[in-house]
Amino acid sequence: MKKITYLNDGQVGEWNVPPVPPKHHLEIGDILMIKVISRNEESNDLFNIENNTNSANPTLTAANLYLNGFTISQEGTIDIPNVGKIFILDHTLKEAEETILKKAENYLINPFVVVKLANFEFTILGEINAPGNYPVYKEGLTIYDAIAMAGDITDYGNLKEVKIIRSHKNKKQIYRIDLTDSNVLTSDFYYLRNNDLIYIQPLKFKGFRKSQSQVLLSTLTTIAVLFNVYLKIAE
Repeated sequence: MKKITYLNDGQVGEWNVPPVPPKHHLEIGDILMIKVISRNEESNDLFNIENNTNSANPTLTAANLYLNGFTISQEGTIDIPNVGKIFILDHTLKEAEETILKKAENYLINPFVVVKLANFEFTILGEINAPGNYPVYKEGLTIYDAIAMAGDITDYGNLKEVKIIRSHKNKKQIYRIDLTDSNVLTSDFYYLRNNDLIYIQPLKFKGFRKSQSQVLLSTLTTIAVLFNVYLKIAE
């Protein structure tokens, strides 16, 4: 039970404060939703993807964000029509807002800039009820949120052996975490980061499925019956 129970070593009422959600540093391939607000609505069309004439659907669906969002190139830049390339690689979202704001001030009077990461997602595999890739449109997603979205870990999942594959500066690294340990609440893995891959390893006795246990039970029952018959004959 200790391998399939969350936070089973914690003391009630004595939790530490969870860490602050990490600031995402923009990487190559990230897609941004950029919105610039000013008094001149026609000038806003230079920036805002919902007004982009290439968008067939006026709503901000995931497909539209992919097709009409601003993707960070291999050079670390985004290319805004009629404005030019802006270097924002390794910026936080706040820093990207400030960089774009300086460019926007050349075209607009007192603009206000909002920058959001449009392609935040995670993948969860292994002993999970609904494995797959999940796009997320919120900030501060925890690993427990992700597990809940995927329908919780199965009865055969080993909470003590969970792998997280995480990218940092376009490099992948594998980490191991223990979801039965309350220290996960104050670790760097309490909050997920963009493109995290979570793998829930199976318990060693996963092969002992219900169907197999039924076969074993049937076999033992047969042996017991035969043994009982033998005892009666021996009498």
